Amino acid sequence: MDQNEEFIRNLKIEDVPWSRIVTAYGMATELPGYLKTLEERSKLSHVKEAFGEITNNIEHQGTLWYSTAFGLIFLVRIYHDVEAQKESNKIAAWLTEELEDFFALIIDCYHEILDCYNDVESVKNESLPLFSDMLKEEYLWPEGMSEEEEEARWEEGFPDDLAASFYYYSYQVVKEFDK
Repeated sequence: MDQNEEFIRNLKIEDVPWSRIVTAYGMATELPGYLKTLEERSKLSHVKEAFGEITNNIEHQGTLWYSTAFGLIFLVRIYHDVEAQKESNKIAAWLTEELEDFFALIIDCYHEILDCYNDVESVKNESLPLFSDMLKEEYLWPEGMSEEEEEARWEEGFPDDLAASFYYYSYQVVKEFDK
């Protein structure tokens, strides 16, 4: 197992500084709560709402975000849990189907970004060397930014290696679904 596979396998939800990584609509602070709702699966309406919040925030119109690869780690784990229960549990059956569709969308986003690069190796080479590098202080957003500082940070954009990593590592997490 290489370092990236080990990172994906061992990452805990509390290891991710969710309040310092962005989604399509702001910081990812709420994602752990939504993921917990999917893990608990106590009521279908709650699961549907949480799933919608997660997917709307980590993918938007073909764009993947800083939070995408991290959220996908936990969604894939949830998938493996619910897939085994789909025959006997209607919430698990619904969630299995939705997750499979969402993973296919993430794979499509990755394949589309490949058009901006020459090939798969190019996107890999443009990405940070290790998945865990995405959690380095230099890439995390500062806590307690003012509205003006946050706006300036958005205008600044993401470093190229970090932006490529959004796609490359998201794909690494869901590639088993690429059929």
